[in-house]
Amino acid sequence: MNYRTTLVLIAGWMTGCAVGPNYHRPAVQTPQTFRAPDPLPAPQAESFADLKWWEVFKDADLQQLVGTALQQNYDLREAVARVEAARANLGITRSDQFPQVGVSGDLQFTRLSRDGAFTLPRSFVGAQNRNWARPL
Repeated sequence: MNYRTTLVLIAGWMTGCAVGPNYHRPAVQTPQTFRAPDPLPAPQAESFADLKWWEVFKDADLQQLVGTALQQNYDLREAVARVEAARANLGITRSDQFPQVGVSGDLQFTRLSRDGAFTLPRSFVGAQNRNWARPL
């Protein structure tokens, strides 16, 4: 081991034993309610985080600019459309994780002929039966 590793191990061993086995957590006085002793009325109970950032400043010009930007920002509309398309593609991709149901069919024709499509000697082939299969 190198010098640094030994030093770190010794420091860890010494600080690990500093509290001792007879440690008891000190009692802490905590209030019964947090923030307000009584329930606040609805306007005062609203959180600052629940407000829209442009409404916090209470500036009519800023609110008008943000409203105009939200209505007429075509780049934002295109970005939202791309995000929605990506979410749709994700849904299509994730659909492979769900059970699949499929149906298939098959149609077969069997032609039984005494001579077959072309005549072969009976000593060469025992039967002249032919099978054709075609999937649907």
